[in-house]
Amino acid sequence: MRTAGLVVLSGLLLAGCDQGPTFDASSLPAYQKSLSEIHAQLGADDRRRLDAALVMIAGGNSVDVTQLSSGGRVVVLPALDGVAGPLIYLDRLRPVINGKSAAKVIKTVADGLDYEIGRAEKQRADTKAQLGAIEIANPRYYWNRGKYADQPEIAFSVFNGGKVAISGIVLRGTLTLRGRTVATGGANYNFARVLQPGERQSAKVVPNAGLASKDMENLFDADFALQVANLEDTNGRRLLLTDVTVLETMKKNRDALRGG
Repeated sequence: MRTAGLVVLSGLLLAGCDQGPTFDASSLPAYQKSLSEIHAQLGADDRRRLDAALVMIAGGNSVDVTQLSSGGRVVVLPALDGVAGPLIYLDRLRPVINGKSAAKVIKTVADGLDYEIGRAEKQRADTKAQLGAIEIANPRYYWNRGKYADQPEIAFSVFNGGKVAISGIVLRGTLTLRGRTVATGGANYNFARVLQPGERQSAKVVPNAGLASKDMENLFDADFALQVANLEDTNGRRLLLTDVTVLETMKKNRDALRGG
């Protein structure tokens, strides 16, 4: 999911001339050449931060750059080497980076994240009561090793204590073992029948991200918590523009850029 942060980034460009190597995004070869020159002037940590910033500009703020390895997308995507549609990514990068140094690009992206995080937290505070009215009970995480399935599943019941019918929810699950978080992940659940105010339904869903890892298959005695991260009304409109999972990712990304 790409966020509105890309629009904000374009509006946060800093004025003035940069010192040192700067980006030339006039063409793909020019961009790749300038990136190589900039990389050559940076230490390992600053190079990693710059690559992470470029990934977020090109791919969106919801990309968790803290999970990208040195041999993976965080290296390949910034260079636009071997990726499909490189000019599409270059078009996203150009208005944010052209004529800017590595330091300016990193600061621009971090400032944009600060803005988006602040806006998301305000909206979350404004809608806390609505989100809290959707209650999750008896959540259970288990691995289904049935005849036709080999996958993790989450079973739970959900009660609509609010005043508006809902058609779907976004979930955030956390597995902890002896007080230590071992996995987190999300899931989207759409009700077969709209959940009316005052109604409770049982549900089952397949999670994604960390909760879908095969490493969790043989995890025993772990505690499982499940919360509602977002919800959809009967017209498919989500209550929050940025749900808690994306918000957490944005905070991690900002801290990674700022060296925290």
